[in-house]
Amino acid sequence: MSDVRPQNTRALEGLGARLRNLRRARGLSLGDLASISGVPPSTISKIENRQMNPSLVHAINMAEALNENLGFLIDEQAGRDVAFTLVRSKTRATLDLPEMSLSLENLHGDFAPGILEARLGTIAAGVASGEEPMRHVGEELCHVLDGAIRYVVNGQSFDLGVGDTIQLKCSDPHSWENISPGTTRVFWVFSEGLSF
Repeated sequence: MSDVRPQNTRALEGLGARLRNLRRARGLSLGDLASISGVPPSTISKIENRQMNPSLVHAINMAEALNENLGFLIDEQAGRDVAFTLVRSKTRATLDLPEMSLSLENLHGDFAPGILEARLGTIAAGVASGEEPMRHVGEELCHVLDGAIRYVVNGQSFDLGVGDTIQLKCSDPHSWENISPGTTRVFWVFSEGLSF
């Protein structure tokens, strides 16, 4: 059996069209979405026209403004109603986000976005969640498997090493950054279906 894991390489290809269709379905102009999300209309236009991919903060802000989870942006909205899901390590889907130097492995399988979503994150050295702190609904838990990550929550900084865990209410401004000289791997759990 091959160790190759499914790659969601086409996940971002239809992002612009999905965003435009959802925005229009909600009856929102570019200006309306910009006003609600805080993302400049020129940035939204570039995303819709496949000229750029959104930052994590912009993606969260647009998802909240459209009353969606982030799965709609990467076309990973599970539609099946299942009682359980089993995700084997060698078959879990991986989403590579090269423009963010971030790779996310899906641990929640076919469960539709709901109360909890879990991901394994692989973060390149020096990579951060964005220039601005993010805020969104729900809670977030981060457990460090390898490397080191700094979380800043409400202006307070926390350096986490292997085995350390932080849990926070995402309504508070927060950000993260890989502070290790190499790759950092984390186990993330998000509530309210607002993860990647």
